[in-house]
Amino acid sequence: MEKLPPFDLIDLRLLLALAEHRHFAHAARACNLSQPALSGRIRKLETALGTPLVFRSKRFEGFTPEGERALGWARLILTDCSGFFQDLSGDGEGPQGTLRIGVVPSATPFAGRLCGALASRFPHLKPQALSMSSTAIEKGLQAFTIDAGITYLAPDMEKAFGVLPLFGEQYCLVADPILLKGGRKNESLSWHDAADLPLCLLTPDMQNRRIIDETFAATGKRPGPRFETNSFNAILSLLREGAYAAVLPKEQAGVGHTEGLVVLNLVEPEVRSLVGLVVPHREPMLPVTAALWNLSKSLYGKFDSPS
Repeated sequence: MEKLPPFDLIDLRLLLALAEHRHFAHAARACNLSQPALSGRIRKLETALGTPLVFRSKRFEGFTPEGERALGWARLILTDCSGFFQDLSGDGEGPQGTLRIGVVPSATPFAGRLCGALASRFPHLKPQALSMSSTAIEKGLQAFTIDAGITYLAPDMEKAFGVLPLFGEQYCLVADPILLKGGRKNESLSWHDAADLPLCLLTPDMQNRRIIDETFAATGKRPGPRFETNSFNAILSLLREGAYAAVLPKEQAGVGHTEGLVVLNLVEPEVRSLVGLVVPHREPMLPVTAALWNLSKSLYGKFDSPS
């Protein structure tokens, strides 16, 4: 039989707490320990592993390269232990525990409905829908800080993750009526013409904004937005205050307060960006993640992706 590792799970939890708080005293308080006790356990872990994990002076100064590698293993080990406990402690009513889902902002209305269906189906499961950028979701899945993502699907993503297409994101223009003479709901406008309006858009680091910029560029236009934010709520608030327009996913326009505003379908071209469920490649899958995957597949598994 191989030797047991020279540490226990609490040491790994303390290491992750330090990574979260980046401060010895704050991490100790979060773990209900004194600072000397937390520091002592991490020093014992370093001794057991034969390598320093933390840069120290009078305060925490970050993790060594070995410490960064240890964090990755700690997250994986604790995630596996959580799955082990979930799998064997069930009471016949389905999985229990917290399911952390990173969601791109444009898909939060969809995620809310899906999490509601999940919570109704599994009474002991607690979904957490966390608004994150597509880049942050990918990093979170790789670091095991989230269990699943609802994000834009990129080519070859299947090589790194399990992927299930969910819906095609479509876009509309929401604007103050004064900008669109005779504009009425359910009419359409070309992307080319929309580029000439005073636009409020998401910031360039957001995937939704990159899709919009690429579509405008394909029509020969590169509009300069009058206002940028990483919040759809901020955009909708500004639209209700002045003569502005915004390109929004239909999901967001459908749940936003658009009374008194004009909502037009954007055409020429008609754009559909594929959004899907993304999970880490692992066997067995965590019970909470499997519950999300199987429910999503039963509800949306016959979705036809755009060509």
